Amino acid sequence: MRVFAYPDFENGLIMSDGKPNLAALREELDSIDNALHDLLMRRAEIAAGVRASKGDAPVWRPAREAQILRRLMMRHTGPFPKATIIQLWREIVSAMVRLQGEFAVAVYAPDGERLCRDMARDHFGGETPLLLHSSARAVLNAVQEGTATVGVLPIPEDSEEAAWWPTLAGIAQGGEVSVCARLPFAPIAPVNGDSALCVAAMTPDESGDDRSFFVLRTNPEVSRARLNDAIAAAGIKPVRLIGMGVPMDGASVFLAELEEFAGPDDSRIARLTDPDNGIAESAIFLGVYATPFSSDDIADRGEF
Repeated sequence: MRVFAYPDFENGLIMSDGKPNLAALREELDSIDNALHDLLMRRAEIAAGVRASKGDAPVWRPAREAQILRRLMMRHTGPFPKATIIQLWREIVSAMVRLQGEFAVAVYAPDGERLCRDMARDHFGGETPLLLHSSARAVLNAVQEGTATVGVLPIPEDSEEAAWWPTLAGIAQGGEVSVCARLPFAPIAPVNGDSALCVAAMTPDESGDDRSFFVLRTNPEVSRARLNDAIAAAGIKPVRLIGMGVPMDGASVFLAELEEFAGPDDSRIARLTDPDNGIAESAIFLGVYATPFSSDDIADRGEF
């Protein structure tokens, strides 16, 4: 695509008196619109080929999408808002995903609650079907049974009376469903603490900047501070630990959010569950998500 700079008398964009030639500028914009449209149609054609090459692989790859958006933000220049670039690409990518196969999102929305629904709509686009459920268990069932490709659930918190992540841990032990993304990936407004997690029946990929979840079962005498120190000593930075509050079956259960990508066979996790020197009785891999942008990452408009 040709990039022009003022003045441009040769192509008629600037008149002899130095003023922009409005008719010529509009013609140039029409040409750019046609080029963009041509590229979108070409991208849709390629999406069909991608689906054929994937076979039975999931149509949605959140780690790949994160890599695309990070690359675009790294190369972006000029006054066009970064946040708008991300919104445009999210709609484009979601449309391409729907072209590759059936795609629906199960959303936790009890009593008309809009948090997860609004985040799902913003991330997956205006045309993606949203299936609203009144319980987290119903969302997990929809993903496990295949009636939904993705489930969107509220971010776990310490204060929860009925946490959904222990239920996911029971499902995840069978390798069927795991955490795969965090929303919003690109917060438009300054961070207000509202966020959600996506779960899907897929094996998480590395995006290059990730966070991981494990459910750790420990002796009830192990404090949160001690567990936190043990995780750090194993070589992986703990972001936060969430406890269930009441020990189960003589053991305490924690949801550990960890910096970096750590899979179920990670040697650092194995150190935590070592029969002789480990601090945890077991560790259940709950998934990975690509670290989202911060509002500061996408706040500026770039430079000419």
